[in-house]
Order: sequence, then C-alpha cells, then structure tokens
Amino acid sequence: MQAVATQWKHDEVAQLEEYLTAPVVALVDVSGIPARQMMEMRKSLRGRGVRVRMSRNRLLRRAIKTVAAKRPGLEKLADAFRKDQLALLSGDGSPFTISSLLKAAETMAPAKGGEVASTDIVIEKGATPFPAGPIVGEFQQAGFPAAIEKGQIVIRKRHVAVAEGDTISAQVAAALAKLEIYPIAMGMELLGAYDGQNFYPPEILDIDYDEFYSQLQSAVAGAFNLAMHARWFSSATTVPLVVKARTEALAVAKAAVWPSEETIFALLAEAHQQMLGVAGHAGDGADKELKSMQHATSAAPAVQVEEAEAGKEPEAKQDEASEEDAVSGLGAMFE
Repeated sequence: MQAVATQWKHDEVAQLEEYLTAPVVALVDVSGIPARQMMEMRKSLRGRGVRVRMSRNRLLRRAIKTVAAKRPGLEKLADAFRKDQLALLSGDGSPFTISSLLKAAETMAPAKGGEVASTDIVIEKGATPFPAGPIVGEFQQAGFPAAIEKGQIVIRKRHVAVAEGDTISAQVAAALAKLEIYPIAMGMELLGAYDGQNFYPPEILDIDYDEFYSQLQSAVAGAFNLAMHARWFSSATTVPLVVKARTEALAVAKAAVWPSEETIFALLAEAHQQMLGVAGHAGDGADKELKSMQHATSAAPAVQVEEAEAGKEPEAKQDEASEEDAVSGLGAMFE
C-alpha cells in the first residue's frame, strides 16, 4: 500500500511539472467555489485553451521547486501560496490574457447569508413560478412585497431586497435562492502569473481595459498632433502634411494674386465679382451686358429663398464664369 501511495504522488508531481512548462503559468485560489460553479469555470477556460489542475499544495510546491531550476523566476509562484485550496492554470498568450479570461469565466452563485452586496439586489414586480402556499410567508418575512393573486404568488412592486454595501441575511438569502436570484459573483482569485521570464503579481494584471484604451487613443491623438506641428514625416503624417502644405500654398498664391493652373479660375471669379461691385456704382453708365450680369447676380439668392420656402432643394450652383466671360466683363468697363 505504501508503494502505491508513493507512486501516486510521483505521478501527480510529474503531471504538475508538465503544466509548469507551458508558456504561461498562473496560480489561483479556488477556495469556497461550489462544485457546479467550478465545473462551469473550468469548461469556460478550457474552451479558451487554458487548463486547470487542482492538487495538494505540498505536491505543487515540490513541482514548482523542480521546474524553477530550469525556469528562473518560477519560484516566485511559491511565494504567493496561501493555506487555502489552490489550482494551477496553464496556457498560451500572456499573463494579461489569463487575467482577463478569469474575469470572463466568473459565474453568479446563490448567497448563503453573511455576504456583503456588491450592488443593489433588486426583485422585479411580477408573478413568481410558485402557486399559493406557505412560501408567500417566507417571502414576506424576508421583507419582499409578496401576495397571492388568482392562486399565484406575485411580487406586487419592484423591491430592493439588499442595498449595495449591506449584509445579506440568511433569511433573505434563502428567499432569493427560491426565486433563482444569484447575487454573488464567484470566480478564481489570481495570485500571480509567470510567462517564462517574469513573475506578475495580481495588482499589475488587474487592468481596466476601457480606461486603458481611452488613454491609448488620447496618447495616439496627442502624438499625431505633435508630429503635425513639428512637421515630422512618417507613414501617418506624410499625406496630411502634404495636403496642409498645398492648402497653405494656394492661400498664399491667391492672396498674392499669383496666376497659375491651380489659381486662375478662382482669381478670375474674384476679379469678376469685384468688377460687378465697381459697376454697381456706375448707375446709368453701365451698359446692358453689365446690367444683365448684375440682375442675374442679385436674382440668384432670391430664387434660392423662394425654392427653400416652397420646400424645394436649391438648384445646383452654376459653373463658375468661364475665363472668356470674365475677361469680356472686365473689358466692358473700359469701353
């Protein structure tokens, strides 16, 4: 019998050593987790490529000591030991992946009494699955607004059974369990992880990913703005910098009235508008062609207003005056 017992321990240590050679190894506390919840969590983790191995702490220490001789830093897992029931996790990825998977694998369990509510425990108004009977008295003793209507036990109004931060009594816990309200988040507590090079304590792995992504986006935006102001060319800034330079060059060319293929039409259009403005002060001195141009310019906004009031979309703007029209309009001023 002694030989059989010894062989079992040797086989168990060998299994643990095999787990400890995985790319990522983590130590978790599984104390107090009911069997059903433990099975659900193991199934969830197994589906993500993470194996769970529960064993005696003494055998786990022996396996860690043996493997740590080849994987320096692994011995720090033993420093995170507790006297509670521990389990070993192994998988790929990174310690941060293991940490996030553990949070995702958390399950809800019924309260037993004595726990502190992490959030308000609410019972919604409506019928329960129970027919009229003594259970209604249990609900009422727990403080629930229960009554019997048409042979069915109902909750007459929305009720906060336990407020956040308050202790759940055994009576309320039993009533909640009957309604299949499970308010206790149950999960494996991460004690540390090892990735083949470094040991990570749990406080480093506990990351608020929403806040992290927000900070990362803010940092990227800040770096981009700095690069743009410094005119630092890279794959992310080259196109925006060239577009910005082109826009600024066109603005300078227009301000300097520098004719080019890119500016000539805009310059002619502006000159045409200025010519019409000058002609407006000529009174009867303007010829028919100028007066017709002035009339067309002044009538266009009125037409758009009438169309808008009638619920119509304004017609598309006419193409800018051609170069020939603009030049002929300038010549008409000096005839």
